[in-house]
Amino acid sequence: MPRFTLARLLNSRRDQLTPLRTRPSKVITSILLLALALAALLPLPYVIFEPGDPENVLGSMITVPKEFQSKNESEFKQGGKLFLTTVYVTTPKSKVFGFEILKAWIDGDETVLPRDSVYPENQPASEIKKQESQEMTGSQESAIFNALTFLGYEVPSRAKIVDLLKQSDAHDRVKEGDLIVAIDGQEVDRVEQIVDAVREKNSGDSVSLVIERDGERISIPQVRLMENSLGAAIGIFLTTTFDFPIDVKIRIKDTGGPSAGLIFTLGVIEKMTEEDLVRGRKIAGTGTINTNGEVGAIGGIESKMIGARREGATIFLAPFDNCDEIRHIPKGLQVVPVKSLKEAIAALRSKEPASLPGCQASG
Repeated sequence: MPRFTLARLLNSRRDQLTPLRTRPSKVITSILLLALALAALLPLPYVIFEPGDPENVLGSMITVPKEFQSKNESEFKQGGKLFLTTVYVTTPKSKVFGFEILKAWIDGDETVLPRDSVYPENQPASEIKKQESQEMTGSQESAIFNALTFLGYEVPSRAKIVDLLKQSDAHDRVKEGDLIVAIDGQEVDRVEQIVDAVREKNSGDSVSLVIERDGERISIPQVRLMENSLGAAIGIFLTTTFDFPIDVKIRIKDTGGPSAGLIFTLGVIEKMTEEDLVRGRKIAGTGTINTNGEVGAIGGIESKMIGARREGATIFLAPFDNCDEIRHIPKGLQVVPVKSLKEAIAALRSKEPASLPGCQASG
């Protein structure tokens, strides 16, 4: 079954039957068994998540110039580990059969979700893979930004338009590659600042923009906001570009999506600071991170926790917003919810990690 590097059984009771009911009962039973057999062999609109193989980001995945490396760098391979967790998930075109879903429920280590809750309907698989690749690149850049700013470095940034909707009121006035430098008179240099400004308004309201194109500033007045699933929107797609003062590299293959952002950030900090945050422990985690240092929810968290525990992790940093959906926590794994990079750092610094508030299994 193609995959991306991204139960309960019914007990039946046999009733006492009279001879007059024996024949109809056999017919009904045969029909039910046939229906169950067909259901098991038919493809169904679901996707299956299963635990991936955690990777230690303190190995060769993250590299920084020698002059910026922590003196503790040589100890990482012998000491603690910081695991990036992943899941394997069936692709949008994979046929998932009823018997596979039943097996996943029985095994308990796999998660089954409706396909349309994971993959947008009618979106080509090639576009989904491209989007996941872009999200991975964005998570790496956001991680490096957060790590360097946490360590006190200045990191210039710009908000760049990478695409726009035809129905956007700004469609004929801005274009790909333009930089948004102000919204409603306020200077901005990151995507989150623009999103926050727009979210304070309603669809139908207007905003004014100042863009930079070929070094020239251009005013774009009265851009009418449209509606999307999250509220008001300009109808443009943005990315934050950075001018990093240090050449930090993150290398990972065959993995997409934004969910490694928090762990990448912690990995860069650990590699560059004299403070030993991991302290010989096996720590795992997941969560997106934006340029405000906020940790966001992800998918497949229970599968990631299972994978982490298999590698011997005892502490798992989880997005606070994922806590409510956790039904089972592997034995021996402490799940610590965090809302931000600051909370994650505080959790790792804690001298009594067992006393930290944890997510509670609700299943």
